[in-house]
Amino acid sequence: MSALLNFFRSEHAQRAFAEVRAEARAEARAETQVEVRAESVLRVLNTRGLEITAEVRERVRACKDPDLLDTWLDRAVTASRAEELFIDG
Repeated sequence: MSALLNFFRSEHAQRAFAEVRAEARAEARAETQVEVRAESVLRVLNTRGLEITAEVRERVRACKDPDLLDTWLDRAVTASRAEELFIDG
């Protein structure tokens, strides 16, 4: 038992734990940024008075690609219908 405790108190273990914590924080930040982008897309559509169907809302919130969400945010500014976010080209 003492050897196990010594391992967890070791400098090597503490560095490994710090790396894991840093990675977890970075992942949490990235997830939060994606969620904020998705909500921004929906907010622009809503502010512009466009109808947001359940399908559009679900698709936007399900998207985990920050670049695609940025594209949709740009399109939300000028779209005449919420579904135009998803038109390629």
